[in-house]
Amino acid sequence: MITPYDYGIIAFYLLFMLAVGLVFRRMSKDTSDYFRAGGAMPWWLTGVSAWIFSFSAWTFTGAAGKVYEAGTLVLVVFYASILALGVALVWTGLRFRRMRVITWMEAVRLRYGPFTEQFYTWLKLPLLLLFAGISLNAIGVFMSAVFHVEMNTVLVVLGVVVTLVAFAGGSWAVLASDFVQAFLVMTITICTAVLVLARPEIGGLGGLIEKVPPAHFNWTETVRPEFILLWVVGNLWLKFSDENNMERSTMYLMTRSDRDARLMVLIPLIGTLLGPLVWFIPSMAATVLHPNLAADFPGLKQPHEAAFVAVSLDVMPQGLLGLLLSAMLGATVTSMDAGLNKNVGICIRSLYKPVFRPLASEKHLLIAGKVCTLLFGAIIIVLALLVNRFRDTNLFDFVNQLAANLIMPLALPLIYGLFYRRTPGWSAWSTALVAGAASWWLGATVTPEVFQQWMGWTKPLTHDEATYLRLAVTTLGGTVLVGSGWYFLTSLFYRAAPATERERIDGFFQHLETPIMGQRADGLQTSVYKLLGALCLVYGGFILALALIPNSWAGRLCFVFCGGALFAVGAVLYRVGRRQSRTLPA
Repeated sequence: MITPYDYGIIAFYLLFMLAVGLVFRRMSKDTSDYFRAGGAMPWWLTGVSAWIFSFSAWTFTGAAGKVYEAGTLVLVVFYASILALGVALVWTGLRFRRMRVITWMEAVRLRYGPFTEQFYTWLKLPLLLLFAGISLNAIGVFMSAVFHVEMNTVLVVLGVVVTLVAFAGGSWAVLASDFVQAFLVMTITICTAVLVLARPEIGGLGGLIEKVPPAHFNWTETVRPEFILLWVVGNLWLKFSDENNMERSTMYLMTRSDRDARLMVLIPLIGTLLGPLVWFIPSMAATVLHPNLAADFPGLKQPHEAAFVAVSLDVMPQGLLGLLLSAMLGATVTSMDAGLNKNVGICIRSLYKPVFRPLASEKHLLIAGKVCTLLFGAIIIVLALLVNRFRDTNLFDFVNQLAANLIMPLALPLIYGLFYRRTPGWSAWSTALVAGAASWWLGATVTPEVFQQWMGWTKPLTHDEATYLRLAVTTLGGTVLVGSGWYFLTSLFYRAAPATERERIDGFFQHLETPIMGQRADGLQTSVYKLLGALCLVYGGFILALALIPNSWAGRLCFVFCGGALFAVGAVLYRVGRRQSRTLPA
């Protein structure tokens, strides 16, 4: 049950987030600082940010709802990232950092030319804003279910807070808030999982495995093996494409060197291995504790998306639910503010500057970036409201299918262009159009009914089977087969490209082959350590003080665990910063 303590904790969290933006407001002196933290960040900070950016409140709403319905099969979506991150660790991360640009869209210009840059800018910006709106909608589902507050009100309030944080501090505030939120998300979700397993109705991990529906572990009980295989392969490509295209370079461009660009991948790799095992416990337990979520949450369009929150309401002591909601907010803030910062960077560096103000100074561009942040924040809020109004499918399938139909065709040239040079500039935009058209046509043609006839089956496809089929057909058939074939076919015209275009492409690949040894930024590093350490000390101390709330010893220990972890990390960072400041030359 929600208590006044929970309201107070969430209010403090929102104020803390605004304070993060104010603390880092003076760190951005130009657009390089504002959009990529000056390219001087240590690997552990960018790694944590990259990991927490990979999930949002969707993990605890859309994915949780899918776990409630389908069980451990959903782990495929998360663990498909492991192979993709392995490729980034060995090859792609280095190439991202060596592109030597401020935004990833500038790398598109270097590889494919100004026209392709404008093509991607005009298409990607609306899509990226839409996905930020979907992310905001996900946390709105969570908060609305808990507080029984009208969904639109929740979306507006949260959107304003996130926008102000990104507006004030830029990429510095994004990185700092990500770091604090990562520790909060992990510690509070561990506490949630432990409290759920301790419930007598669950009886520990063994009891949970015994009591959940058998189909949650026996995947073929509800879905035929052919569709499971298609879905697994489709998700492997989705995650590979997501982690290894130029758009993903934003965090890598913030690192200091080749070494840091590689090391940062270790954190999302480890987090992806361990995180889902903890996060899925409450959602699976909901099948035992709340077998009829539609009756418990009649106001939600997709009641199963409240699986995680329903169990949290059962087990949380006073105040801990507020901390959990703060963690969920943190996950969404991370996704939305990083996306907001990235979108503004594209708009300013690839649209406003080259098209409207080519002679603008860095100071002018920085001011324009902050104004654009406010404008984009308002657009994201409006899009979240529209998604809430018109969405009629579950959030999990909605996001996956949007990515397959819209994002993947655009991503294909951004992957191949990092490794293969012998294609002309027009290969990128033409491949995106061909792959997108093929994905749409195959999705409309290979319907569940047509597929059923091909296979000679009498039993109709289930809803899940139809969804998996659509994802595989559009992703593997339209994007991978047709799109890849077209892209490499364009290499036949590479020699016909103008000499200046081939020189530009050669220059881009020369950058990719030239190592970055690192740049010294000792004073900057010291400031980051001290500021970040102070923020962790403040918020960790606040959480430790919450142990004074009247609760059982188990409840008090949860606050000690969450606050103690964050406070200890803050103490270490602050001490390192103090030590470095004493060794700097006067």
